[in-house]
Amino acid sequence: MAKSYPMTQCRLKKGNTETVSWIPTKFAKKGKYLKLKNNRTNEWEDGWQVISNSDGHSMPSEIVLERSQDYKYQRQASDI
Repeated sequence: MAKSYPMTQCRLKKGNTETVSWIPTKFAKKGKYLKLKNNRTNEWEDGWQVISNSDGHSMPSEIVLERSQDYKYQRQASDI
């Protein structure tokens, strides 16, 4: 099993684009610039700035990863 580490939900901005992502808590510092992996291209994108974080509220990485897939199961159960 992979090692668990705390993650924090943050709002990130790059140019005119904003996104919300769970990132390792040690990087969740307001004003910090990060690289994020683009899931479509599988490449790292530099220049994302942390503009806010959920101060002091973190979750273990394994919980975050499990919950990230919940929407798939909800769709399967609710789509006709």
